Formats: sequence, C-alpha cells, structure tokens
Amino acid sequence: MQSSDRKGTKLAEVKKAEHEKFKGTKDLADATVGDVIGEIEFVVTEDMVERFAWAMDDYNPWYLVDSPFGGRIAAPTTPLTFDGAMFYDYYKYPEGGSLFAKQEFEFLAPIMVGETYRLRGTLVDTYPRKGRTFFKMGVSITNAEGTEVVRMVKTVATPVNPVLPPEGEAK
Repeated sequence: MQSSDRKGTKLAEVKKAEHEKFKGTKDLADATVGDVIGEIEFVVTEDMVERFAWAMDDYNPWYLVDSPFGGRIAAPTTPLTFDGAMFYDYYKYPEGGSLFAKQEFEFLAPIMVGETYRLRGTLVDTYPRKGRTFFKMGVSITNAEGTEVVRMVKTVATPVNPVLPPEGEAK
C-alpha cells in the first residue's frame, strides 16, 4: 500500500470514529417536516461565556464585566453550540457525510448570564438541489418565562459529494 493510500485509509478511520459519537437513530431519508429534533435546557454560566469569548476572540466588556441590560450577557450565538449535536443526536449521521450550508439568526433579547434557557429544534423544510438534499432546522431559544430570545434556521446538506445525473439526463 502506498503512503497516500495509508493516509487516506487512516483519515477515513478517524472520520468514521468521529461520526460514531453521534447517537441519532432516525434515518435522514425518513425525515419529515415537523420532526421535533430535540430540546435542551441549560443555564448560561460565567465559564460558558468566558470560554466562548476566548474561542471567538471577542472580549466585549458586556460579556466579561457588565452591560446596560442589568448584568453580564452572553454573545448572542453562545447557546447555539448545542444545535449541531442535537441534530445528530436525533438523526443518524449520513453515510455520505454532511456539509454546513447556511445559518440565519434573529436576536430578540439579550442572553443573560446566570439565567436558564430552553433550546428547541424542529425540522422546518427539506429540498433537493444540485445532487444533494438540504435539511433546514428551525431553532427557538426561550428564557425561563417562555419569551423567545433567539430564532435561528440552520441548513445542512448531504451527501458531501453531490450525486448528479449522468450527462444528457434530465436534472
């Protein structure tokens, strides 16, 4: 076996091991608009905010000291670190892999440090395009009173390598 073949085999083994960490059981081929993908309740901690600030290299004093909202706030995208895991804890990771395609946000209120929030994901659309299937997950984050503070739509596409019809066939 040539060196490049061994590297490719090793990379494939690493990728397979990474995908096995996902626990989802529903096949994406059976995905239905309206599927409730999951709910996660979490408390926004100082540690969570500080780690996210470090990871994003964003040291806004509103995140680390105080804000005009009556205390420290989290960067608006901080709680969205949960959404990818939630998608593949519900659906099986596809054999052909998946790609992040698009993300849209609406920030409705600040996310306060020390408060409890609930993130809920629902499949809102699926559609074929250019040899791939796209899956849109709608995410809503609400505070303890049930007020929505963030809305997001995340789109993933599968497979990584598109399956296109042979030349001359209808697309």
